[in-house]
Amino acid sequence: MINRRRLIARGLALAALPSLAPGLAPSLSPALAQPARRVVALGSDVAETLFAIGAGAAVVATDDTANFPAAAESLPKLGYLRSLAPEPIIAARPGLIIAADGAGPDAVLRQVESAGVTILRLPAGHAPADVAARIRLIGNAVGAAAAADRLARDVLARLALPLPARWAPPRCLLVLAQAPGRILAAGQNSAGDSFIRLAGGQNIFRADGYKPLSAEAAIAGTPAIIIVPSHVIGLAGGLERLKADPVFAGTPAGRTGRFHVVDSQAALGFGPRLPDAVAAARKALAPLAVLRAT
Repeated sequence: MINRRRLIARGLALAALPSLAPGLAPSLSPALAQPARRVVALGSDVAETLFAIGAGAAVVATDDTANFPAAAESLPKLGYLRSLAPEPIIAARPGLIIAADGAGPDAVLRQVESAGVTILRLPAGHAPADVAARIRLIGNAVGAAAAADRLARDVLARLALPLPARWAPPRCLLVLAQAPGRILAAGQNSAGDSFIRLAGGQNIFRADGYKPLSAEAAIAGTPAIIIVPSHVIGLAGGLERLKADPVFAGTPAGRTGRFHVVDSQAALGFGPRLPDAVAAARKALAPLAVLRAT
């Protein structure tokens, strides 16, 4: 059975935040005498990075959003990323907590710190350079700097791959949450908007952040394709049910059945799997971009 509460938590954990300020990263890594042996990962991208750089064996617990790889999914869960409690975290006996931006509440993290636990708070940001900076910070903190640097370079190189010549960005809508007749869409300055741009699309929704979008506004925006994170499919009860939503029915995407499903964390978590999600989205957008460019 689908865990509806966990699906909602995974979606809401993908909120938009500003970019990493230049020069900020080097000062954020905690001073550790030796690599941490018990690490708590707060944030899906944190857990994914730790396993990708070979430090997964040190991770003893994560928040509910960390569902990849399978080894991370099977670890003890400490609750929803943005509404944690101190007791389960302290009970995990961490030597180091690595916290994605937005983990908290902040008062809880301060309480955990007062118990003597070191916390590395990662900066926000949805530019490729921000993703690479977080990977390197995590690697430095757990004694895997070389592996983290290799991963960061690979992520940057793959995200820098150019779009085909004469690519005309298709009009896109990214849905973060859905209920019958109502949707929450990704506007400007959001992870969803950044993902659309990396994939070579144009976001039709001009609001700032994640906001409700009416059927009238969706139709007026004429999206050629609708990008749907996987957690939204779960909440809607399947892709076909979601396609039947009247909010989408009057759009070009709805009439042609152009819906592209992405892994929620890979596409919007802005971690190591982001290049995979971007490449898949570019492939889905390519027929529309070529048609508009000719």
